[in-house]
Amino acid sequence: MRIALEAVGVRKVYPGPPPVVPVAGIDLCVAEGESVAVVGPSGSGKSTLLHLLAALDRPTAGTVRIDGIDVSGLPDAEVAGVRAHRLGIVFQQFHLIDSLTAVDNVATGLLYRGIRAARRRHLARTALDRVGLGHRERHRPTELSGGERQRVAIARAIVGEPAAVLADEPTGNLDSVAAAGLLDLLTGLHRDGATVLVVTHDAVVASTMHRQVEVRDGLIARDSGTGR
Repeated sequence: MRIALEAVGVRKVYPGPPPVVPVAGIDLCVAEGESVAVVGPSGSGKSTLLHLLAALDRPTAGTVRIDGIDVSGLPDAEVAGVRAHRLGIVFQQFHLIDSLTAVDNVATGLLYRGIRAARRRHLARTALDRVGLGHRERHRPTELSGGERQRVAIARAIVGEPAAVLADEPTGNLDSVAAAGLLDLLTGLHRDGATVLVVTHDAVVASTMHRQVEVRDGLIARDSGTGR
């Protein structure tokens, strides 16, 4: 079994009086091809855990592996390279560049790959077709609906065929119709073989993933994949 994401004894402590410990000691293993929902109330540590698994933040203690690579002690530039080549990340706020068209926003997901511009745009068009937005490739984010902007963000995340796609509250800014369409897209990516990890407080979103991991007070309270 190949492991896409792994956390071993991971803690995150923000100093201060008193110190804040959003992740208090977590072991989590996500196999290639799994679909996982990380759930829990606000302040439980689930989004911090995603940031650690995505190497967007460094743990205070413990080990994070991405596609078998221990990123915990790597220099920032090497961490960025691992993240760019092996992960696709989708945020609730989309983080698209308003001055760029949809196809150029998606192509930015390949900037760290050393791929020529023409090839980047070709792959970006393919990714937009995959999420059903090929007909909107020349539109800028301000000309797209919330659901369409989130699809562009997902296309950017998958354009490089990453080892795993991580999404932080991807339906949080969407209406119910757009959210349902996005869930269909995520489950379709999983059916096509993608590893998907979604942080959510939405029970409907969580139910579409095959495995649910509940986080409370910075610890895993329940994991349907291990029977806990």
